[in-house]
Amino acid sequence: MSGGINFAGLTSGIDTNAIIEQLLAVDKRPADLLTNDIARLNQRQAAYGTVSAQLLNLQAASFSLNALRAFDIVTASVADSTVIGVDAQTGAQTGTHTLSVTSLATAQKVSSAAQTSQTAPLNFSGQIIVNGKAVNVATGDSLQTLASNINAAQSGVTASIISPSANQYYLTFASTNTGVQSKISLADTGSGDLLGALGVFSAGGTTSNRHQISAGVIGSNLFADSATSIGTLEGQTAPAAGNAQITIGGVTQTVAIDLGHDSLSAIAARINTAFGGSNASVATVTDPVSGATRQQLQITGATALTDDKNVLTNLGLTQRNYDTGRELTQAQDAVFTIDGLAATRATNSFSDAVTGVTISLVKPGTSDFTVGSDTASIKTNIAAFVTAFNNAVDQVGALSQYDASSGKTSPLFGDVTSQSIVDALVSNASGSIPGLPSNLSLLSQAGITLDQGNHLVIDDTKLSSALATNLDGVAHLFRANGTPSDPTIQFVSSTGDTRPSGAGGYNVVITQPATQATYTAATAQTGNLAQDEVLTFGGPLFGSSAVTAPLTGGKTITLRAGSSLDDVISQINGDANIGKVVSASKVGGKLQLVSKSYGASAEFAVVSGVGDTGNGDTGGIGTTVRDQKGLDVAGTINGESATGIGQYLTGSQQGAGGTGKGSAFGLQLRVTATAPTPTGPGATIPTVAFTSGIADVTRNYINTQTDVYTGALSTAVNNLQDNVKDIQSSIDEINGRLKDEESTLRLKFTAMETAIARIKANSSGLAQLAK
Repeated sequence: MSGGINFAGLTSGIDTNAIIEQLLAVDKRPADLLTNDIARLNQRQAAYGTVSAQLLNLQAASFSLNALRAFDIVTASVADSTVIGVDAQTGAQTGTHTLSVTSLATAQKVSSAAQTSQTAPLNFSGQIIVNGKAVNVATGDSLQTLASNINAAQSGVTASIISPSANQYYLTFASTNTGVQSKISLADTGSGDLLGALGVFSAGGTTSNRHQISAGVIGSNLFADSATSIGTLEGQTAPAAGNAQITIGGVTQTVAIDLGHDSLSAIAARINTAFGGSNASVATVTDPVSGATRQQLQITGATALTDDKNVLTNLGLTQRNYDTGRELTQAQDAVFTIDGLAATRATNSFSDAVTGVTISLVKPGTSDFTVGSDTASIKTNIAAFVTAFNNAVDQVGALSQYDASSGKTSPLFGDVTSQSIVDALVSNASGSIPGLPSNLSLLSQAGITLDQGNHLVIDDTKLSSALATNLDGVAHLFRANGTPSDPTIQFVSSTGDTRPSGAGGYNVVITQPATQATYTAATAQTGNLAQDEVLTFGGPLFGSSAVTAPLTGGKTITLRAGSSLDDVISQINGDANIGKVVSASKVGGKLQLVSKSYGASAEFAVVSGVGDTGNGDTGGIGTTVRDQKGLDVAGTINGESATGIGQYLTGSQQGAGGTGKGSAFGLQLRVTATAPTPTGPGATIPTVAFTSGIADVTRNYINTQTDVYTGALSTAVNNLQDNVKDIQSSIDEINGRLKDEESTLRLKFTAMETAIARIKANSSGLAQLAK
């Protein structure tokens, strides 16, 4: 006890804990100061993050103006939207047109006669053919079942049951596509007559030509290839063999047709043999609905066609006539004129009349429509760029302030990195764009100026005028642009390393054009294949690394025995897997395979399961694997090295250690030239004039500041993080020393307490002896 105060547990009565804390607090002061430093550094890091976010917003706005089609945005307007609708895509041709609609395209719809039940069995077993696809019919199937089976076939025909009154049920067939070429093809198979029994067809079996291609030329339905039997292609379970009577030039011949064995080519050959001429042929055509390549039997000069066993109707050469009233809606093409030129289309919506414009016909009538530059959207994108620019400048300003009244500073006050960013942005926005004409090389000449606060300001009147009178010039002010002197060269893109070329442009010298992988059979196929022949394709184009035997993981196709070279070509081109990768054609009577892509990566290998007999009865490929690959484009840009991948050539000159990049570094061009560039006396060398507009310059500059590894902001943040780590290490070191110091002080005070306790004990003993 001392002075009435109890210091529990202390012999001396001294508050040693307080003394120790005060002593340690003095020694901890440096650590507290360092902790404050860390807080300030963390504030700077957060400030850099905020600046970086604003710069990325500006970069996004720059992208919108630097895209290749950024200034090709168009808008479309129509005088009478009740007649037509118009939608224009970016890059569409501009202009005003007059369109007069005579009639709309319609889809064919036919029906059965009225049936008394939709659920009673039809008592028919067999198949019918709907648009070239077999539909199974079982004895117990009802009208409802038949409709469901037709829809399941997905043949381009929708079947429905309509009941206009009690106990009356009509089976309707509606084409899912409009236009004459999408007329419904309906046929019974063999000796069946289900469709006749349902009242779809008129009695007597009269027919008319299904596809009248042109005067004197009729065609069949469209098929996947010309070598596979018709029965197989249609999915028939019991294809019929019948006789067709065909009249050409007043002469009638009977042609035996076996749908179970005969292909389009075989049928064409039978017809030509019967007439001793070449009236029948197989043509490669484009499906007007799907756009796929298909095969069609065409007969020239036929004036009459009849058959038994429905062989011609199964082919789609003829169509049994519908009974009276059964054709509810006729198929017809849209008929119209555009700028006085007569035109037809299979659909009411099409995109091939005016480039880049989709036109929708609504009703008969006349209306003008206009496609023009969408300057409103372009101005919106420019305004977004200006706003993002100003926000970035303002953000740096807000984080760099000094408050004179309080003496307080913002996190980036006096920061060189952030201020240099603002200086660069302002300099780029106010500077002249190299390579552009002097009358439009500054943003200010398009109505965009800098005010005293380094903010961009838009003069709407001046900008609108510039966009209206010189849209291309304004586009060049903002985006990267390459103007080639040769149509076989196209500008694709550039990078921040690509320097403006000047008015003269960069020379482009092609030493090796890009090529496709090409293989031509060693032997011509002069006759029909003697047997089925399996071709196996492998290599990178077919998702397989194998280019030597065996070609594992590739694709195969079976060429049918009896196939002519034309049949072989149609089978390959029509194959869903192979035809999309390589194209087959005929060169000098030989099969030629060509990749659809270019370059060294366009590699395929092919081998046949049948040896080349040399007799002209094989595909001529043989049993040795043939590996083929294309060549990448090679050449120079501005006399500098460039790297070719396929048809794309990119400037790539770079000095030792990553320095000394060429002026055209990163400039990418697409080269479609088929021969090297002539370089002899008097030769004209193609050029590409490259300029880099403000949006491109800004985008590239921001990349240099925000790059995760090399950007100035990233480097500054990393340096701050390193400083924080170093300071924290110092704090940890101080705290470690303080712990040691605390332990030492407590030991010393404990020893003092022990000594005092002994003294007090001795003093008490002496006092007792003195009594």
